[in-house]
Formats: sequence, structure tokens, C-alpha cells
Amino acid sequence: MDAKRLNSSIRYSFSTILLVISLLLVGAPQTFANDEPQLSAEDKIEIFEKVWTLVNERYYDPNMNGTDWAGSRQKYLPEISAAKTDLEYYDVVKKMVGELNDAHTRFLTPREARERRSKQGTTAGILLSSLEGKTVVEKVLPQPLGDLGKVKPGMIVRTIDGVRIEKLLDQVKNELGGSSSERSLEIMSYRRILRGEPGTKVSIGLTDKNGKDLEVTLIRQVVPEESEALGMILPSGLGYINVTSFKSPIADKFENTLLELKNTPAIIIDLRYNGGGSISEVLEMAGVLLNRKYNFGQFMTRKDGTKQSLKKFSAGNKGGQIYSKPLIILTSKYSASGSELFASGLQELGRAKVIGSQTCGCLLGISRRHSLKDGSELHISDIGFISAKGNIYEKVGVTPDKIVKLTVKDLENEIDRHIEEAENIFSKSV
Repeated sequence: MDAKRLNSSIRYSFSTILLVISLLLVGAPQTFANDEPQLSAEDKIEIFEKVWTLVNERYYDPNMNGTDWAGSRQKYLPEISAAKTDLEYYDVVKKMVGELNDAHTRFLTPREARERRSKQGTTAGILLSSLEGKTVVEKVLPQPLGDLGKVKPGMIVRTIDGVRIEKLLDQVKNELGGSSSERSLEIMSYRRILRGEPGTKVSIGLTDKNGKDLEVTLIRQVVPEESEALGMILPSGLGYINVTSFKSPIADKFENTLLELKNTPAIIIDLRYNGGGSISEVLEMAGVLLNRKYNFGQFMTRKDGTKQSLKKFSAGNKGGQIYSKPLIILTSKYSASGSELFASGLQELGRAKVIGSQTCGCLLGISRRHSLKDGSELHISDIGFISAKGNIYEKVGVTPDKIVKLTVKDLENEIDRHIEEAENIFSKSV
């Protein structure tokens, strides 16, 4: 089948694109100018010490991911005292937590924590990506407002608020230091560049596919985050399910969509813009694709503060399989956390083929979120994963069975090579 213009027929939900842009699982949280609870000097030290101690006691790796965590406390304590505003203070705490180079372990300001709880996020409406050595618009929110309607996938980004994008990237990456992987760092960097308060504007200099330069002004807006399993039958006859995240109740939604597509000869599960979610939802979803109980790997947690404990976990039950025909999973660098657990588990079992690009390399877990006295939150990776075959995907990512590279030209022409390749693989196997 000709995949030309197929991308225009596969419409991601409004929340799908938001989940990628906000990337709550792997992104750098936003900081807002009016997020100022006016902390006292004593409060700042108390919260700082609480953050450091919680990470020290609960982080899944007793070796603290190879970082000098004790040294981090000494390094940032003077900066805490020197911070003139709450905004500066929160940035210092974020930098200290960022020393772990772990996309999951992060500090959220009070406002970020409120947005997370209300299942909302702030976005300028575009997803930026590094392709072919350029910064490119990869996705645009549907139902665009104002100048957003002028922005098209594949456009090259030249400037943000008048500053060259290359300069901004260098600056932001230097501020962030590191993350779980280069892919994660890239995603966090672009998110940080576009961050801002709802209702504020950002000016972006673009170049379209004809080489014409244009300037647009986008308004940052608050949009809801939803978890969906959106299904359809492609013109080729294959089933297609776009899973936007693994947040509850996605397993029930996925099962219902799967039942609607049960007569298709194969199903494509699209995780290209899925930032993860609940471990239990991942295992429940994988279970309806398996004919019996399978070992899915081991959890790694801290025991007695200094040792690491391992516990096996599984997916599937006899009689619980809803769909037994071929499966193809689509991945990208934005496929993170739960997406990596789902894809790697089914790939290792030989139950699914993975097509696309290397995933984020951000596969850790958070069992609880720690609320602090000012309303801020601390998320700590207190669960690590070893796959059933002994692989660790944190920092590495899932390697597809077939690599498919995204190109600027395909974005400009709305061509979905991943779908095309998935259909080719299926047609060759029957």
C-alpha cells in the first residue's frame, strides 16, 4: 500500500500531542514567574535538606547512578543561600536533582505539582525535534489557534524570541547537565526552551519547505492530558491502535479497542508518542496479548538502605489472551518508560516486532510522589528494571527489529514511513 498522505488520515488525539510536548515522564518541568510562595531562608534550607535526604535514602541504586550525591549537597548548598528569589531557589534544587542524570527523578515546583494533579499541562502547541542536523517542527497540535495554524510539520526553526536556536540549545544543555540518554536530554532541552506561563507568547522564526522565512507568535495554553487507545482499520486491512500513555484506565480502553479489531490479520500498536505511565497498566495490557503467564523481568529496589533487592514480575494468564495474531509495535525516541517496558517485554518473548527508532532509554519506576511543605513535589526513581533476558534498558533504550528513520521530507509531505514499513513486514510474513 502507498503510505503517502497516510499520516493525515491517522489523527492523534489532542491529548496525544500534548503528552509528548509536556512529556511529564521525561521532560524538564516548567518554571513559572508567578510561582512564588515567598519562602523564608529557613524553609529553603529545610526543603533542600529534605530533598537530598529522600533521594539519598530511597533512590533505587545504592551507588546513586555513579554520581557523587554527597558532593552534590555540598556543591549546591551555597547556591541555595545565594538564591534571591523562589524562582532561583527552585532552579537550584532542580539542578541538584538533575545531577543523577535520570529522567524520572525530578523536582516539581508548587505550580507544576498542581498541574500534574489536575492532569493539565502548558504548551506552545508544537513539538520540536532534532532531525538531519536541524531543529524541526515534528508535530503541531490539532485545532490550532491564531498563528499556530501557519506552522506545519517539517518547518525548520531558526530562532526563539529572536535568539538563534543553536545558541539556546547549547545554553540549555549546559544548564541541564545530563539525563538518562542523549535522546532524553534533547527532549528536555526543547521543552525547557519553550517553557512559560499560560497565556504568555513566544515568537518563533521558521523556514518552510520552499525556503521562505516566516515569523509566528504562539500563545502558551493549558490543555488537558488524557490517556487513550484510539483504533482504526487501515486501508491495508491491518488494525491500528494509537496508545497515548499507560495511565489508568488505559488497559480497559485498550482491551475494548482490541476487541473491535479482533478480526484484523495483524495489529499495529503505535507507541511513538507515549511517555509511559503505570506499571500495572503496562502488564495488564501486555497480558491480553499473551496465551499464558510469562516472566516479564525483575524489579530492583533498595533494601535496608544500602543493598538492592530483586523481585520477579509477570504478565499474562492462561485463557486471558484476546488477540493472538501478529503484532507490530512502533517506537521513537519519545517512547519512554512504560512504553519501553511494554515493547521490550513483547519483543523478547517473540510476540511482537518493533519498528521505528531507538526508544528514550528512560526505563525506571516511581512508586510514590513526595509532597513537600511548600506544595512542591519530589519524584524519585525507587524502582529499576531488569528484563526477563537480563537486559537493562535505562540509558540504552529498546532497539527496533527494523530501524525506520524520520526525515524532514516525509514530515513536509505527511508521509508515514513507519506504517508503510509495518505493512511491508506483515505482507512478507504471510
